[in-house]
Amino acid sequence: MKARERFDKILLSCHERIQDEVSALIGKPFKLGEPEFRQVSKEELFSEPSGKQVLAHIRLEGDLQGHACVLVGIKDAIHIGGTLIMLPESELEVVLAEQQYSEEVRDSYGEVANIICGAATVTLEEQYPKNVRLVRSEQEIVVPVKVEIESDQPIPDIPYYLMTAPMQMEGHDMGPFRLVLPAAPFGLADQAATAAPNSAKAPAATVQRGDAAPAEPVGVVERPSSVETSEEVGVLERPVEEQAEPASSPGVRAPRRHDVARQKELVDHLLENGMARMGEEVSALLGGTLTVVPEKNRVVTKGDFLDQAGGRQIMTRMEIRGENQGEAYLFVDVKTAVYLGGTLIMLPEGELEETVRNEDFGDDAHDAYGEVTNIIAGVYTALFEKQYAGKIGLVKVSMEQVVPVKIDPDSDEVFANQAYYLSPGQIQYNGRDLGRFQLLIPASALALEDLLLTGETAASAEVKVEPTVGTPAATPAAAPVEPSRLREKPEESPDILLFTDDDGEAGRIAETLTTLGYICRRLHFKDPVHSVLTPRIRMVFLVMREASEQGFGMAIKISSAGLPVPLVAAGPAWTRTLVLKAVKYGACDILVTPASPEDIREKIEVNLVRKAA
Repeated sequence: MKARERFDKILLSCHERIQDEVSALIGKPFKLGEPEFRQVSKEELFSEPSGKQVLAHIRLEGDLQGHACVLVGIKDAIHIGGTLIMLPESELEVVLAEQQYSEEVRDSYGEVANIICGAATVTLEEQYPKNVRLVRSEQEIVVPVKVEIESDQPIPDIPYYLMTAPMQMEGHDMGPFRLVLPAAPFGLADQAATAAPNSAKAPAATVQRGDAAPAEPVGVVERPSSVETSEEVGVLERPVEEQAEPASSPGVRAPRRHDVARQKELVDHLLENGMARMGEEVSALLGGTLTVVPEKNRVVTKGDFLDQAGGRQIMTRMEIRGENQGEAYLFVDVKTAVYLGGTLIMLPEGELEETVRNEDFGDDAHDAYGEVTNIIAGVYTALFEKQYAGKIGLVKVSMEQVVPVKIDPDSDEVFANQAYYLSPGQIQYNGRDLGRFQLLIPASALALEDLLLTGETAASAEVKVEPTVGTPAATPAAAPVEPSRLREKPEESPDILLFTDDDGEAGRIAETLTTLGYICRRLHFKDPVHSVLTPRIRMVFLVMREASEQGFGMAIKISSAGLPVPLVAAGPAWTRTLVLKAVKYGACDILVTPASPEDIREKIEVNLVRKAA
């Protein structure tokens, strides 16, 4: 059954991609309903369709060989093909009524069948361990009741694996779409042979979207009312076998080995806080509303994780620093990374959708998404430093595209074969579902390796996280985040903007600029950028408490807004690496803080003269 479950997940991804690719080709909304997957014999396959069918033959090439096909009703093939060649509505109705499968319509539908094979091939390349390609060959019209089961026409009499889904185009219901694959090459033949005698009576097994992982209760992350409040959580103490002295944090004892359920509870609470804080910080970086709805955390082996990881992923490798050593990993779908990176660099909506659809993870999107992962690593590091005795720190070191199904689960290829604690969630941005977030941390770093030995018992799995002293009580489902408010909006239009997370230093710089005759406006990192960068603006200061990834993210947003004004990055403790990074992301000059009035005057004179020149 495990082989079948894995293959069903792959076909579910094929189903989604086929729908999208055909829609893009014909220029009309084309939808496939909820798919059904089952194993059938040739006799069962042709006992169901009624009326004439168009059968598009498919060859399996690569590591696997065999014969497959796509079956649709002749009227549906005419409708799809006629739409692609843009037959007038009246002519299309006549052709449909008379079932005229002309050579022109036939060739047009053949192109759609090519797209279907291409979509399935790409999905198999991403998610199936062996190299296999689907190549469409000829097509023919068949009458199911006249098919001779014992012959090799139109397809051999062997066990098949069938995906069936109802079609819909422009809101009009159509007949079923059938993708027929040989069972033996995909390792499903034995199951098919066993199931065949009773399969005609057995109901089709339906796989709903979202069934890729076992159903788990999903909680809504309650955003803490402030950073300080959200961090008043009891400190997690790493369990030790013998500890004579009580934990230093009042009211929180260090759990022993046998108290792993309590340790899991506390770790889960920390990770949920991490998702909430991450949503806030990345929202501020991107200028929208990002939320991550947590799913149940659990301990997994490398193989367990790979089985459910999904298709092509962007894996961010994070070095663990502090008392524990090793690596943690963040996995998101390629499309998720492309969307977040493209949003940060402010791609136009149409271009963004196109790059997401093509999964074009170019250099710009790569660098921008890297800034997002830096923010995420920083969020979890800050929480661990405040709430975990081991003082775990996460530092992003690299990103790479991986295909989970092609990673060896029994070796240390790509990442180590050991026990991990998986913290998954569903990402949403401005109400749009962006797919899964999966954070993988070595279980030993969280003192949870015993969960793998004992198995997560029902009792420990059902432990409910309750807020400790100082943690805000849970409130009803998360309300929409209020739009960021622009601060200190002056009566006169400003000519210099200061974006900051350091109000004190930004205030001192603004006072100096005011004495020089400029009208200033201070804004926070969470405030919008486009609406305030007007043609009147002559200069922008980016005033940072420290040269941080969040600050550099703001530099990207400011420099990408399209207004050619000087951007001065201000902050303390600059290094050559930080200066180069600031310049890379749009800064034209650096100001060391705390800054004297003379330093500020110099930056104004140099950069405004440079702009005028």
